[in-house]
Order: sequence, then structure tokens, then C-alpha cells
Amino acid sequence: MVPNFFYDKFLAGIALICVFQLMGIQHWFKLLMVAALACSGFGCGNNSMARKPAYVNQRRVLDSSEQRKYSDSLQYFFDALLNKKGFSGGILVAKNGVVLYEHYQGFTNAAKTDSIDAETPFHVASTSKTFTSTAIMQLVRSGKLALNDSIQTFFKDFPYKGVTIKHLLNHSSGLPYYANFMLRYGWNKNITATNADVLNTLHNHQPPLDFPTGTAFKYSNTNFVLLALVVEKVSGQYFPTYVKDSIFTPAGMLNSYILNPTNTDRNMMSWSGSGRPYNFEYLDAIYGDKNVFTTCRDLMRYDSAIAYEHLLPATYLQQAWTPYFRDGHYRDSIEHYGLGWRLKVFNDSLKIPYHNGWWHGNNAVFQRLIADTAVIIVTGNRMNNRIYSAPMAANVFRPYFNVSFSEMEALQETIDTPLSKRPLVLPSTRNAAKKVVNRSSKKNTRKPK
Repeated sequence: MVPNFFYDKFLAGIALICVFQLMGIQHWFKLLMVAALACSGFGCGNNSMARKPAYVNQRRVLDSSEQRKYSDSLQYFFDALLNKKGFSGGILVAKNGVVLYEHYQGFTNAAKTDSIDAETPFHVASTSKTFTSTAIMQLVRSGKLALNDSIQTFFKDFPYKGVTIKHLLNHSSGLPYYANFMLRYGWNKNITATNADVLNTLHNHQPPLDFPTGTAFKYSNTNFVLLALVVEKVSGQYFPTYVKDSIFTPAGMLNSYILNPTNTDRNMMSWSGSGRPYNFEYLDAIYGDKNVFTTCRDLMRYDSAIAYEHLLPATYLQQAWTPYFRDGHYRDSIEHYGLGWRLKVFNDSLKIPYHNGWWHGNNAVFQRLIADTAVIIVTGNRMNNRIYSAPMAANVFRPYFNVSFSEMEALQETIDTPLSKRPLVLPSTRNAAKKVVNRSSKKNTRKPK
């Protein structure tokens, strides 16, 4: 019987020959990129299986050649995707507790005198929802609330009957987005709004639901604003304090905090893609849906704390990672939403819990590759659509996404279209590649959250 690693190398060689013929020698850079990803996916050059693997904390220790293989592939990938494309932020990819790739560039101030480094906290926007979900599930575990509890259990005058904790977590409440109704009902933009202000506006004006509760999915930040208030009501702690004591500290996230009305001086400026600065605005102190500021290394610690069940037992995490709705905002059948987590569901045994983020000029990716005990983290303070293609780096570990590098480049022109599970097709001519670009440019370009 032929050993697996020889068979893998044979397949990789055949694949590279096909790529060479389809793309032509003049496309040497793209060939190099595909080669790097293919080698990583198929295990080229890895002789470690000839030795008995060592384990630390139940995770296999990566040998030096394996680390170098992954690191080189990730370097090629992120150089092409972000590092030479106006990126300002941080990138970290780790596997089995080992950092394989880490990179920082850009500045935190307009004068460009304060360089971004490993200790720079970034606003990770909607990635914050995973922390709110974790807080809620901790309270479920302690018996202080249940997923099917009505919100009226905690706020007796809440005007919408039948809305439960679970409806808020999986965005099936039908509650409209607060940014769309606060101004409509006369909110003064010169006054910083709070979570309580959002609740009071719902109570006083009762904007209509977008759909009957529980009948559909629609992403609404209002859901997580209310969840933060539930955490406060049940725990007796200020939400930023609860998260610090129950999540940040146990996970070792010492450079992380939640922006709120008491510490607005800790807000960090961000920029649009064209360089326009975003200053502090009236919705910027609302938390639960956003406002976690953290570093790439702290997010790696968060990933480890999740993996080792320091924050929640696995049974509660599995509830959070159960796909409740397919997210129709994305044109990809693998995209679902759980309880405060986005999910890429490939099959019954392979799924990726993750959450992107966007607020003002901040955008982020936090993707947990459970099957590969790896994590992909990107944070940015200058809006860069290409950040949302960072999950493609998962192909370094296994072929999650069956797309060519040419197609990936085209899809980077959009920001809300995850990569589809379609057969690998490499355009063999410039015209074919151009068609891929044209198809991508016609797609919706709303920002993912």
C-alpha cells in the first residue's frame, strides 16, 4: 500500500502541472501562490509523520519544517492580499498554540508618528458579539437565565411579546436596527446614546418589527444591545466589568477593554479607505453589539481559552455553534448564523465558527478552524475590503475553499461574498479571467458585520 504522504505528493504534483498548463509560465507569481497553498493543503515536504509526534496540552507539537512550511505559505498569501494593498492593522495566524504568522503595519494617528504593533488594541466591531454570546451562555450555565426566557422576564414593560434570549442571539427577533430608528424618533446627535437609551426608545415609540418574531433571520445590532442589558440585570455587574472579570481576565486578555460612556477617552480613531478620519460619534458608546477593543495576541488568547474550555464547557459552545438560520445576506450556502457566532458549515463534521466586524473605518476577522486547531485573526483601523478575504488563508491547512487564486483575486474586489464551494476552475486565458472579475464587480458591496 502506498504511504499517504507519497500519494499526497503525487496529487500535488499533478495539480501543479495542470495549473502550469492552464496559467502559462508568464503568470509566475500566481503559480507560486497556488503552489504554496497546494503544498500546504497536501502536506508537501513534511517528513514529521516518520517520527512519533509530541503533544503539549493535548495539542501536537509542530516541528520546525512544518512551521516553516505554514509560515512561508502565509507570508505569500498575506503579502499578496493585504500587506502591499494599503493595509493598516495587524494579522496573526496560529496553530496548536504556535504563532505561524504575525505582522503589523500602519499608524494609529493622523500624524503617522505612532506605529501599530502587537500591543495596539483595535475596535473589532461585530466580532464583539461573540463575547456577548459567551457572557449569556455563562449565565445560562450558572442557571441564572434560560435561552427561552422572555425579555419581559427582565424588562417587564418591554413592548414586544414573545421575544426570547434565543431570538436575540440568533437575530430572529424582528427588532429593527437602532441606528435606523433613533434619529427618526428625534434623538439629538450631540448627545451620546447609551444602551438604556435604545431600550427606552423601543419602549416609548415601539417601532414596528421587521417581521413576526421567530419567523425569519435578519441581522440587527439592537438584539445585542439588549443582551448586554440582560447581562447587567442578571449578573448585577456593569457589562464592561462583567466581561473583564469573566472573560478577559480568565483568558489572559490584559490589553482588552470595552468602550463605554465612562471611558470614551480610550476611543481610537479610524479612517475610511480614502483616508477620511472618523471621530467619536453619538452611537459610539453603545456596547454588546460592538465596542470591544483588543489586540491580535489577546484574540489568540481568547481562542485558546475557548478551546481549553476555560470560559465555557464544550456543551454550551456547541449550542452557540448550532446553525439556526442560513444567512441570505451571503450568496453562499455554507453561511449560517448560530447564537452570536457566524458559521461556515461544510458538512456535519466540518464547520468554522467565526465573526467579522465593521464599524466606521475598523474592520476585523476572527475565524476559528476547529478541525485544524488553528485561528486566523485580522484587525484594521483603515477600511480595507480585502480583509474579508483573509479567511481564504484556511486553505494553508486544508482545501476548505475550492477556488483558484485568479478567482480569489476577483472576489477580493467585493466584500460581502464568501468563497463558494464550487469546483476548482482556473481561467486559461486573460479573457476568461476578465469574465470572473466582471462577474464579481456586479455583486452587492455592502459591508459584512
